[in-house]
Amino acid sequence: MTELHALTPICKAISALFPGQVEVVLHDLKTGRISAIENGFSPRKQGDDSLVETADFQSELRPDDTIGPYLKSNSDGARLRSVSALLRDEAGRPSALLCLNLRLTELEAARDVLAALTSFQMDTGSNMLRNDWREVTNSIVASTLKELKLSFNQLRRPNRLIIVERLVSADIFAARGSTDYVAEVLGISRASLYELIRQAKQSPDTKVKR
Repeated sequence: MTELHALTPICKAISALFPGQVEVVLHDLKTGRISAIENGFSPRKQGDDSLVETADFQSELRPDDTIGPYLKSNSDGARLRSVSALLRDEAGRPSALLCLNLRLTELEAARDVLAALTSFQMDTGSNMLRNDWREVTNSIVASTLKELKLSFNQLRRPNRLIIVERLVSADIFAARGSTDYVAEVLGISRASLYELIRQAKQSPDTKVKR
C-alpha cells in the first residue's frame, strides 16, 4: 500500500472543502499513532497516540471496510457525526483508519432556524389575506404543488388543470385582472388559460378538488 504520508493531500483536500466543519484524522494502525490531522476540533495532534485498537472497530466494520455514520461527542461537548474507512496494505492487513468528523452544532442551529421559519402558522381566517385573491391564488398553487410532489418546472397541462379547477372553485377569476395574474403564475398564455378554465368549469369534480 502507498505510504500513509501520501494520503495527507487527501486529508487536506477534504478539510478544505468543509472548513471548520469536518475534522479529518488518519490513524496509523501499525504504529498506533495519528499520522495526520486536519481541521482539528480536539487537542489531538499529529504523532499523538491513536488510542484505536483493531478490536474496537472490527465488530462494526462493514464488508466495504467502512464504519458508520455514528454519533459521538467532541472534547468541547459538541455533537459530531462520524464515518470511518479502513485502509489495508498490499497483503490485506489493516494499515490505517481514516476518520471524518462532522460538527453538528452549526448545522443543527441552522436547521432550527429554518424549521421555525417554515413552521410559521398563519391565521387562515385573516380577512386581509382572505380578501386578497392574489394571496389565495399563491396559496392554492403552492399547496397543490406540495400535494402533487412537483416543482414549478415540472408542471404539465394535467397538473395546471387541477390548479385551475381549484382556482375556479375558489372564485378567483371573478376578480379583475385575475386571468393575467394566473396566466403569468402558471407560465402560460391567456388563451391557454381560458381553455383550462373552460375545461375546469365542465368538470364535475371541480368543487370536490377545492
